[in-house]
Amino acid sequence: MTKLQNLIKNLTKANQRLEEALKLKLTKINRDASIQRFEFTFELSWKTFQEYIRDQGYDCNSPKNCIREGAKIGIIDNPRDWFGFLDARNLVAHTYNEELADKIYKGIKKFPKEIDKFLEKIKEEK
Repeated sequence: MTKLQNLIKNLTKANQRLEEALKLKLTKINRDASIQRFEFTFELSWKTFQEYIRDQGYDCNSPKNCIREGAKIGIIDNPRDWFGFLDARNLVAHTYNEELADKIYKGIKKFPKEIDKFLEKIKEEK
């Protein structure tokens, strides 16, 4: 199994776990668990971007740069949303703030669908 295949497999599993958490009744514990699952799913997503982009002969070394490159080569449609997810990931350390945690939770609800679209695109090209 290649590094990219392994990343895709792990990202798929992480995304399923995030979707599972987001479908549960909202409680503080579930909100916090969903945010944690979002965090590791986001990390896997940008690392998958990075590996896919490298396989295409390009390079990126940070989440922002990988989002830009991903948009350029067409594996993501809406970089603005992805930059919003990046901002949410960067704010995760501050989830002790109830209002911020609620805002992050609401914002990540559409993340799993974006991951699904990304995975579809890169699987089509393989």
